[in-house]
Amino acid sequence: MSDRWESTTGGYSFRFFSPEQADEILRDGARRGREGSHAAIERILKVEPGLERAQLWQRLRRLKFPANEARYHRVLWSSEDDQILSRGYARGWSGKRDAVRDLLRRHPDWRPHVIWKRAAKLHLTRNVPKPRQDRSHSVWSEHDNQLLLNLAGYKAARSIARMLRRSEAAVRYHLMLLGKSSRVDLDGFSRHGLAADLHLGKKTVQRLIVDGLLEVRDPRITRESVDRLRKSGGFGTARLDEAHGSVCTTSALDCEGPPATNNPTPSIGPSGKSSRAQRVWLEAANSFGVSLDAIKQLIANRVLGLYDPTVTEKSLRSFCRHYGSLINYEFLNRETKDWLQTSMDLVRSAGESTSGPLLPLRKHARIVRECEKCGHKIRGNVFFSHIKKCGRKEAESSQGKKAMRRLV
Repeated sequence: MSDRWESTTGGYSFRFFSPEQADEILRDGARRGREGSHAAIERILKVEPGLERAQLWQRLRRLKFPANEARYHRVLWSSEDDQILSRGYARGWSGKRDAVRDLLRRHPDWRPHVIWKRAAKLHLTRNVPKPRQDRSHSVWSEHDNQLLLNLAGYKAARSIARMLRRSEAAVRYHLMLLGKSSRVDLDGFSRHGLAADLHLGKKTVQRLIVDGLLEVRDPRITRESVDRLRKSGGFGTARLDEAHGSVCTTSALDCEGPPATNNPTPSIGPSGKSSRAQRVWLEAANSFGVSLDAIKQLIANRVLGLYDPTVTEKSLRSFCRHYGSLINYEFLNRETKDWLQTSMDLVRSAGESTSGPLLPLRKHARIVRECEKCGHKIRGNVFFSHIKKCGRKEAESSQGKKAMRRLV
């Protein structure tokens, strides 16, 4: 006790009180509050004039808070202590608790926080990110990269950063490293409007989307279409592995065994980069346990729907540059021709090897027929389906007129 007083008072020797008596007076004064502390200090200063008031207050604080005195006490860890801690943390939560209790029994002067810091220093703990903790400086995992590639193009960089708990600058920089753009394509063309402008069938436009020649805003498959297909058992005829000829006789969503992993890698689009739609559909095929070709066929037949099937302007421009011969240029009006050549960079001779087999199938489009019932001029074989609908409409309108006459 006297050694501590000497370190506090600078080697002062007491005349009237002993160090133990001075400590007892200060403790008694501290129990009676601030006024008691003042009274105890004044009582000691009357008989010990060589002491300073600040020294007594410092000693009083040490007596009130003895734990702070050993705050910077250095703890020496032995190899045996480290082994106890490592084995306990390896056994999970109960092992951690038993290891802490064992170490506290071996070292009564230790505190739990000392053991926790030692475990963190030995990398025995895992840093689990908090729900809203920023991960801008964290390493990009494979899951983060896949999610970023699926969202890039139709989600703003700020929204992606909020979902990944990273900064917007980090998202933009990583997209640049992956060779992708953070710009969102807001402009686009509907499949029906594009088919009408380019004189292509709706099924042809859908097939171009499936083959990767045209890209849409959001190629993810809707959950509603998957649920409908599951209820109807449409996956029952899908082949799990076309290369080996094995067929799934039940619904693919209920098939037993691991999902198919022999699907080919995503195809390369006209720009030389992997299509985002191909990557998304490959993931869906692996999760459903069917082949990628089966998923494409279901999308081509519009059995499986897409979240946003709007064709992007960028993909249409790339299509006109690399596969311009697939467009029926002779059947376009002057306004559409000027738009394709000036804005979409149309190359009419591009992709002739691809459009060659389609020439015999396009002969019917050179014939223009006129409907006798409504007077519309229609090009190609669409005329025959129009006749059926037009005749049905005329019959319904005549029946309606007869009903009205009866009422009158």
